[in-house]
Amino acid sequence: MFGFVPPALLAVAYLLSCFILWSGWRIFLPQTDSPFVQLQGLAIFYFGVGRFLYFGAPIFIGWAIGLVAARQRLHFIWPAVGLSLVALIGGMAQVQTSRPSLPDRGGQISMEFGLGWSAQDISITLVHALVILLLAALPYVIWRIQRTRSVSVQ
Repeated sequence: MFGFVPPALLAVAYLLSCFILWSGWRIFLPQTDSPFVQLQGLAIFYFGVGRFLYFGAPIFIGWAIGLVAARQRLHFIWPAVGLSLVALIGGMAQVQTSRPSLPDRGGQISMEFGLGWSAQDISITLVHALVILLLAALPYVIWRIQRTRSVSVQ
């Protein structure tokens, strides 16, 4: 469960995030070559939801892993597998856009997963994954600390 469900949920969240970016590009910015331009009005909120989903999904899925593991009192290994997969996928995910091929057509939105081409790109990806892992594991770690304290008090 911790090896399959979290990456599947993350894939659904990323698919929805890319759809929001693509549809927002078509709705709010049909004449631009890129959706990454100065935004105004409702477009700020619309793209903000997609951005929040893209950046927040790995952390919230990690929180769900930690809470389910804490509730079921599982050993650390299974939540660690799920958290590591989610953090690695979240760190490696990169949204790509391409300009429209024809003036009246929309551009394309895609997602790639990779460490990067240079040593700097690889280190940035790994730091991003580590930050996701630390934030996602926080509820589980807090629960374990509380459980240890309550056992030692009794």
